Amino acid sequence: MMLFKKSLIHACVAGLLAATQTGALAADTVPENKALARQMAISEVQALEGAGRFDETQVLVKFRPGASAAERERVIRSFGNGARRLGGQGKQVMAAGEFYVVKLGRRWSVASVMSRIAEDDSAVDYIVPDWILKLQAEPANDPDFAKVWGVQGRNTSPASPFGTGAAEMWAKGYVCKSAAPAYVAVLDTGVRTTHQDLRDQVFLNPNDAVVDQRDDDGNGLVDDVKGWNFYANNSNVEDDHSHGTHVAGTIAARRNNALGSVGMCGDGGVKIIPVKVCSSGGSCPTSAVLAAMNYVVDLKKNRGINVVAVNLSLGGLTSTPNLAGIEYFQAAQEAGIMVAAAAGNNGVNTDDRFMWPASLPVDNIISVANLKADGLLSTSSNYGASSVDIAAPGSSIYSTVHASDSAYNWKSGTSMAAPHVAGAIGLYRVLHPQAGVVETRNALFGTAAVESTLQGKVDGARRLDVSGWQWNTVTTSYVARCGLNASKTGFWFLVNAYTDDSRRTVLRYMGITYKAYDPTGKLLNTYIGRTNNNGAALWAFNRSAQPWGQQFTVQVQTDDGGSRTYSSSELNCPVP
Repeated sequence: MMLFKKSLIHACVAGLLAATQTGALAADTVPENKALARQMAISEVQALEGAGRFDETQVLVKFRPGASAAERERVIRSFGNGARRLGGQGKQVMAAGEFYVVKLGRRWSVASVMSRIAEDDSAVDYIVPDWILKLQAEPANDPDFAKVWGVQGRNTSPASPFGTGAAEMWAKGYVCKSAAPAYVAVLDTGVRTTHQDLRDQVFLNPNDAVVDQRDDDGNGLVDDVKGWNFYANNSNVEDDHSHGTHVAGTIAARRNNALGSVGMCGDGGVKIIPVKVCSSGGSCPTSAVLAAMNYVVDLKKNRGINVVAVNLSLGGLTSTPNLAGIEYFQAAQEAGIMVAAAAGNNGVNTDDRFMWPASLPVDNIISVANLKADGLLSTSSNYGASSVDIAAPGSSIYSTVHASDSAYNWKSGTSMAAPHVAGAIGLYRVLHPQAGVVETRNALFGTAAVESTLQGKVDGARRLDVSGWQWNTVTTSYVARCGLNASKTGFWFLVNAYTDDSRRTVLRYMGITYKAYDPTGKLLNTYIGRTNNNGAALWAFNRSAQPWGQQFTVQVQTDDGGSRTYSSSELNCPVP
């Protein structure tokens, strides 16, 4: 039996993933791995012909970096009947090679095209089917379970010991607010943007905010005011299924508005970007998902939108590894974007099977299993001691639905578990705006509860638990010092931050900003960093290159809302 654990796949494709800065699959680096993966894929594709598992009228072609237009045209003409570049709007984030969706000529099948293209073709990296992914929700099995247990915790009222614990922090007065919201892209069936619990939480594109039949932000999409529909290729992101609206509510349904449900971050700190990639029947082409990933990365890298996470409550199970489009997820990782992905509802061990995209060997992807309110995995949830990263509430989840602006209902599945993690990622990035993928992943895993019932089912037996997180608190005490180095050319400014006036508890790993001003209020210099394990952050620079003069003030601000301003006389800083 072949085991498709994430660790093993990481090892097998390490050369592929590191080959270029954007992480394109470099099959020429390890052709033996590429050949094996492609041959295995062909056999599986042949076995699935006629089963509706992929679009049999087209394929996805990944051309190698540097392939000329003439080479691409030659390949496409050899079996195709028209093609379009995938995710090519605006600035192209897929710099290492290009993907095309190629319509097949009448004589060709997907498997025959994959077999025909030579492994040593100088223009082609690989060809894969356009797999049809499925939403990972199922009917709720407890229609009377009328409470939002997923956000509750062991010490809430009512108590839900296996919930995420977000409400435990609300009970202490903490809120998830930010003057600069974090955005979570929901790649799904769309979102009912007028829903009473969501309308204030939906993305409004500042670069294309008005429906005027123009591409105001120059990204190739006309009027992507609230997101984009990559299934129908238009600006209509409204939900015609309900799945996406339910997911969005779990992430960010408004809190303290005396209405319906509540999300993981419902105070406005996290907002939803609706990105429709699925039909009204719940079929989601891989090509639409990859184009949507490109769009989300473009929003972050080129449009100034603070996208911190993508929720993908969909997927497709195969017997052999499916690395299609891994480059798009690597581009997201490089942009600091996490992906919460449903582990799937097949009830199988994904150490032995492959769930796309949850099983892709990219560190920003978090594979999420479906936890029930009794602390056990749902029998329908996929599992894997290496391939599934964490379990989160996913059974009998109450959230917003698309039937009306005031509609709610229960759904179950790994589709419902993933947005609890996506919401937690958003929450953490509101608390730590400068955090990247590694820090966020470590926070999710480092604070997770360990449940013996999850041993052998989930890596580290982890269950999502944010009850120990704190956000929007106010630091009450700082201690600041400054000085010159021995040569008197270097200046340093050191702050220790504490959470209490007694200075007994240091503020660890918190974003911190220093701003220096002259007596007229002119900004002299800025430092952005993070406190260390001792609650300290050191700012050191060459003062001769950035003179402040003898009088100045330094404003200290931490990301939790605390602030303090020091004068040069108060600091008694030495002057050369």
